[in-house]
Amino acid sequence: MASKVYYMNDRATHGGESVPFKAVKLLRDAGLKDMVKPGATVGIKIHTGNYGNSANLRPQWVRAIVEEVQRMGANPVIVETNLNINAMGGDRQDTKQHRKIINRHGFNEQTMGCPIWLCEGPFEFDDVKCEVPHGVYLNHTFTPRRMTKLDTIIVVSHFKGHLQGTYGGAIKNIGIGMASNRGKSATHFLNHPEFGLHSGVVNQEVAQQMMQAPHPNFIDGIINNCAFDCFAVEDGEFVFHREKCKDCSACYYPTLFSGLMQFSNTLMTTTPTCIADSCAGIMNKLGKEKFIFVNYAYDITPSCDCDNKHDAAVIPNIGTFVSKDPVAVDMACLEACEAASVNPGSAFDAPGLAEPNSDRFTHGSSLAQVSQWCQINSGVFNGIGESEYELVESEPLSEAEVSSWIQDYDFTNPIGKRYRDQIRAFHFDTEGPTAVSEPRLPLEDQIKRPAGLVKNSKISDEQ
Repeated sequence: MASKVYYMNDRATHGGESVPFKAVKLLRDAGLKDMVKPGATVGIKIHTGNYGNSANLRPQWVRAIVEEVQRMGANPVIVETNLNINAMGGDRQDTKQHRKIINRHGFNEQTMGCPIWLCEGPFEFDDVKCEVPHGVYLNHTFTPRRMTKLDTIIVVSHFKGHLQGTYGGAIKNIGIGMASNRGKSATHFLNHPEFGLHSGVVNQEVAQQMMQAPHPNFIDGIINNCAFDCFAVEDGEFVFHREKCKDCSACYYPTLFSGLMQFSNTLMTTTPTCIADSCAGIMNKLGKEKFIFVNYAYDITPSCDCDNKHDAAVIPNIGTFVSKDPVAVDMACLEACEAASVNPGSAFDAPGLAEPNSDRFTHGSSLAQVSQWCQINSGVFNGIGESEYELVESEPLSEAEVSSWIQDYDFTNPIGKRYRDQIRAFHFDTEGPTAVSEPRLPLEDQIKRPAGLVKNSKISDEQ
């Protein structure tokens, strides 16, 4: 049976249609009230984004959902996990650095009005095993133990492209976003006995070039970054000791994207399907009935918020989608993106992508050109949802209700009444006319188009 997906477009003619309150109304329409009991712990799963990326979820969007949960008498908590330990840099790979990043993005207990859980311990090593009962590839994955303490889970996702997942939405926000460090490695096949990190082969030509750089160089960084001493320079060659490798994955991205090591192509091509496998494992472990999903299809960029930058939006803003079905809500977003026009000059403004229904994320986002439908089809196969959906266009909240949340005033107790004495005591005298009677610049001179561009140049021209 087709799942219901509730939707509101990106337009707003009054406060009730503003983006933060769209999700509140859509969650009501989708039945959040029936899922939340007074006193319950309600997890709001978000993706806070890497520093340098400003296309991530806005704090005020999430805060509106927090306040809706509080109105129900429940206890909201923002939940997020650290990145996989797969790079030499910081970003969000440990809890201390992660908290620094989210503070920069405006996510903290003061702005959110509720606690923020970033994992169990500094690296999310306290996790629980999640069996994948009907996975395409995965037998099991892992989620932080703390996730098992949640009574209801609202998964709030920024819908956009993704270099490995092809797109990122509700399924990925669980399959990767709610997986522990071991769970993320499993989903990326990094600990696979045949195709994982053990399949890596050193590119000696690249290694030799890197070793010529002054110390400390990139090779020194790779050696120092491995906690298990798997790398060394021996007899003038860069060596990978596979027998020492424990699949921590700290070397993966640095060696892959630098060309220092070559890995099986399977690592990239299986990721979207494994994301849905992992999502199924985590949902089954925590209880599928606990989940509800919000997808914000705004600032739709070609790659993920886990990058420290973001490209121009590839299509115009579409709107907000809510469903109890992660597959259906992602499918609705994908089809809306396929039907939309592309933004001129963006990554999708290219031959083969500008036309509707051209599998835009497949060809414009995925590094390995993996089909954007893999997550959807795997999600259906795993039994976590349906690709067939009914799109229900919602009505906005009333402006009066929203106004009561924004301010403490109403028609019976307006600001002029509440602060009458203070206002009457204020000195409003402008001390003479604040403006002249006739403009000093004639109207025809105000409205004419002024001189503009006179030359195109580059900064390199000035150096």
